[in-house]
Amino acid sequence: MENGSRFDEDEEEEVLPFEGLDKASALQECRVFNNTPLDEERSIQAMTQVLYLMSIGVRLTEAEATDVFFMSTKLMQSNHAKLRRLQYILMKELSPLVGESFMASNALMTDIKKKGDPDKSCAIRALYSVMDSSMYNSMDRTIVECMTSRNPNVVTAALVTGIHMSHTQPEMPRKWATQLNEVMRERAKAQYPAIALLHKIRNNDRLSVDRLIEDATTGRIRSSLAVCLVIKMCTELMQDDFSSSLGIYTFVVSMLHRSDMTAFEAAKSICSLRNVSDKELTPVVTMLQLYLSSQNPVLRFAAVFLISRISTAHPAAVAPINAELESLTLDSNRIIVTLAITCLLKTGTEGTIERLLTQLSSGSYMSDLGDELKLTIVDAMRVLNAKFPNKYETLLAFLFRALSDEGSSSLKQSVVDAMLDISKSNPNSNEVVLTHLAEFIDDCEFSQITKRVLMHLGEEVPNCANPRRFVRYVYNNATLEKPDVRAVAVTTLAKIAASVPTLRRSIVALLKRSCSDFDDEVRDRAVLYTKLFLHNDEVLVRTYVHDVAEAVSRHRQVVRSAQKAELTVGGGTTEGDVMAAALVASTNSASAGGLPLATPAILQGRDALRHVKQLRELGEPAKSTEPLLLTDADNEYVVSVTKHAYPAHLVLQFKVKNMMDALLFRNVLVVTDTEELEAEPLYAVPIESINPGETQYGYVVLRYEPGEFPSGEVRTTFRFSMAEAGEEGTPEDQDEYPMESFDVDVSDFISPINLGSEMDGKWKGQEANETAGTFALHSMKNLTEAAQQLASFFGMYIEGGVPEKITTASHVLRMAGVLADEAHTLVLVQAKVFIATDNRVALQLALRGGSAEVREYLANALLG
Repeated sequence: MENGSRFDEDEEEEVLPFEGLDKASALQECRVFNNTPLDEERSIQAMTQVLYLMSIGVRLTEAEATDVFFMSTKLMQSNHAKLRRLQYILMKELSPLVGESFMASNALMTDIKKKGDPDKSCAIRALYSVMDSSMYNSMDRTIVECMTSRNPNVVTAALVTGIHMSHTQPEMPRKWATQLNEVMRERAKAQYPAIALLHKIRNNDRLSVDRLIEDATTGRIRSSLAVCLVIKMCTELMQDDFSSSLGIYTFVVSMLHRSDMTAFEAAKSICSLRNVSDKELTPVVTMLQLYLSSQNPVLRFAAVFLISRISTAHPAAVAPINAELESLTLDSNRIIVTLAITCLLKTGTEGTIERLLTQLSSGSYMSDLGDELKLTIVDAMRVLNAKFPNKYETLLAFLFRALSDEGSSSLKQSVVDAMLDISKSNPNSNEVVLTHLAEFIDDCEFSQITKRVLMHLGEEVPNCANPRRFVRYVYNNATLEKPDVRAVAVTTLAKIAASVPTLRRSIVALLKRSCSDFDDEVRDRAVLYTKLFLHNDEVLVRTYVHDVAEAVSRHRQVVRSAQKAELTVGGGTTEGDVMAAALVASTNSASAGGLPLATPAILQGRDALRHVKQLRELGEPAKSTEPLLLTDADNEYVVSVTKHAYPAHLVLQFKVKNMMDALLFRNVLVVTDTEELEAEPLYAVPIESINPGETQYGYVVLRYEPGEFPSGEVRTTFRFSMAEAGEEGTPEDQDEYPMESFDVDVSDFISPINLGSEMDGKWKGQEANETAGTFALHSMKNLTEAAQQLASFFGMYIEGGVPEKITTASHVLRMAGVLADEAHTLVLVQAKVFIATDNRVALQLALRGGSAEVREYLANALLG
């Protein structure tokens, strides 16, 4: 009993404190904020629960976040230090979800102006999160006041907030030059964020970096972290133009003899330069050589780690210290030993390779290392192969052992790549490598690697002396559980059969077994290849199997040529015809602007539409979206939805796959709640039955007024009945399970089109058909967010792409798209987002093309 009790106690200690916590319980617990008197401990527990749920990805709605946010403001009356710090963090995390978070700014301002310092730094950080752009002027005064504080934490918080503000208000921090210089002189602990802010507002000023270098050289910059930041700035300048940065290089070299932190940062800086020579690396290697004999294992590790990086591209620079690296092979730290051996493999002689690899292969040496170190060793094999090609047998023997050991997907992929590199540079090793890879995928758990090896086998096996011995390995993968692997294995068998006619009969017999596969893609491939080989037409075999890549490339070129001819306006061709042809282009090929190819999933969905009589009457869809999963991928049934847009109809295509082993689904229907959409449900096409492992399609057809594209949320429910496979009759009981909802957006009815050099001409040509206006976007925090929201709403092609980060005071998006209407209307958009005089985000929007009603509808939908 005593042992059992001890076991139970151990089990309890391993349970996470919030395991099984749900959002509803955590939000209910937040009601404790309203208690009088305030219960500090329960309030701390409630805040911790909410923050934990947000950290693991649980999303709060705007109403839930707003409720918790304003309840938490009552906690500001407490003087409990821990509770107040946690409450500030909660406000920061919730503020992006709360539309009126700025209402808490007065209370935070009161905290900042208090005489005591404990809450000031936290309050400053929280204040920036809750304020909107119209309040930045008052924030400016607050930051300036806090920069003069005697508390370094308060000064640091003000500087960090200033860095955040500089993203949207780049001019504001320029006014703080006096205060920043004061901080640099008197606040050593705040020098790091002060230098970061200086660099932010003077990003293109090389002289400012020179002044910082002078301050670091003379010792005015006392913080080691701040000096490291100056070195990072120097690295940027040297990487841009090393030839004109020799003075900066001299400064960085002088930092090699400062504190340990500064010395290693300087060494890392020089090592990262692209065109650095062995001579310029000599001071770094000399400095690191001194640390190799340090008594501190952390310093030894840092030194040998940097030396390992240098040895990859500059082995000659490291070769003079091989004696010190040899001594590290007997170090007590396994990681240091491994890095030292890796360096010696890159810098040593041909005679030392076998001894070092034997040491690495001994016992469980490799299995005790982390994947990062194993990857470093595998990379060294590539260097050795290029340096000593005659040693490929020794290198392959080591890689074969590494491939059989436990490891992650990235490690196995790296080993396979290294083996393939060796086989390419040493043709004599090709068959040995193929044999080991074929044996490896027989028991490989990573499908991506298995597919990669199978494709390589399809290319190389026909060139082997005995290709028959590899057929069994390939066919073994054609019977695995994963359909994507089975599909690649079927194609690999076809490639071998196409190149080795003597094996064709036996491979066709194997392909026939896959013709009854449950997966559509595997079955279709097997049927195609079987009929192809039985037809005995070598031209077809060569075209559709052996030279399939070349055939696809030629086909794409023909399609592009036809599209260019169709896009030439003239001879009675209308603008609508041109836009229709452009849509075909965007569906079948990538344009010069990089439009994506139509994915197999979309093509497969469109093909399924043609098999339903009611849907054939609608014609071809004007726009189809990528499938969106409505269930988990490992569910008993997997459902995804594809939206097909027509000029007056929207077809929701539900792809349903039965993942059960022995049960079939009958009378399957996806019930949709389209109350939010301004669209009339016409009819649904249910699925009669779905066998185990089978995939079928169901449909819901909606009708809408032409030109008024519906948008809103669609809630879905999965309704079906289950029966044993082979059971007769239809069960009366039906089950219903809710699935994830999805949104229908305006972008679902717009196809992007890249007009290229014709954009300016089209824009000027539609000058008479324009709807324009200027609007305030108070809900947007910055220009980047506004631009990304615009791009997401319209779903059009954007010249230059969507900006990742906007640092200027304004930005213009030029977009082009074709509507899913009868005329295939071309719509052009020019949207300028900028900071208005009230420091808020504003939008200047101009739409051209189509009717005034369509343009007004799109503008109202965007701003509605």
